[in-house]
Order: sequence, then structure tokens, then C-alpha cells
Amino acid sequence: MKLTIVCLLIATSVCLAENTNITIVANGSPVLGLTVPQSATVTTKQEKTEIKTKEMTLYIWAIPTAKTVDEGAAQIPNVIAREVVQFVATTTNTITVAGAPAKHLMGRAVEADDYDPGTADVVVFTTGKAIFAACVHGEANDAVREREPMLSVLKTAKAP
Repeated sequence: MKLTIVCLLIATSVCLAENTNITIVANGSPVLGLTVPQSATVTTKQEKTEIKTKEMTLYIWAIPTAKTVDEGAAQIPNVIAREVVQFVATTTNTITVAGAPAKHLMGRAVEADDYDPGTADVVVFTTGKAIFAACVHGEANDAVREREPMLSVLKTAKAP
């Protein structure tokens, strides 16, 4: 029994050591905390944060003009336009992110860089301080492959 507990504690420590906490800032204020794999490359440029791992490329935008998740969801075509165009949600689910209801939109899209047809998964959520859009996308059905890694990161979302 003691050995099992010690092994679980060691496994938990190893898992925790493989992750790092990041804070996303909007308008000069911290608005979102996330835990990402330690190997992730995190780049922020203007309103977009890109989190790149071997399993996914996750884009996160703050949506300052939205006051609610529904208002943010209505703005998704404009918010993600530099990455994905012609996004059509074929499925919308309500999920929980940062302890609040969020919208998970899945559907067809066209990549903005080369106009290849593909798919996108977009989650619109709030930390109570701001509204965000998180997106993974890719050619063919690549968004499905990146869905679980994206949702794993979003499960760690919290107000900073």
C-alpha cells in the first residue's frame, strides 16, 4: 500500500514537472492562466497567443468586444480569419471551461494561408474577466486529431 502511494506521488511529480504555467495578458492585464506541456513553444503577437506542441497548434485570442460567450461565438468568423476562413460550425456543444459554460464549435473550414479545405474546432469561453476563442484546425480532418490536446489545455484554464 505504501509503495503504491509513493509510486503515485512520484508519477504525479513527474507529470507536473512536464508542464508549465503561462499567463495570457490582454490590454496590459493578466486575463488567463493555462498549464501547457513544458516542451510547448508559446508565442504571443498582438491579440493572438500560439501554443505549439508535437500534438497540436492551439491559437487563443481574447475577444475584447464580446461581453458574453454567445457574443464571442457570433464573432468567431472574424476572430479566426487570419488562420481559418469560411468556418461553418456543423456541431455545437456546451462544455465547461474555467468553471463556466463554454461553446465548443466543430465544423468545416478553409485554411487562410493556402485555401486547403479542412476542419476546425473552436472553443469560446470566459474566465469572468474576458471572453476568449481557442482554435485548432488543419487540412482534411486534422482538427479532430488536435481536439483532445486542446481540451486538455483548456481544462487548466483559470483566472490568473
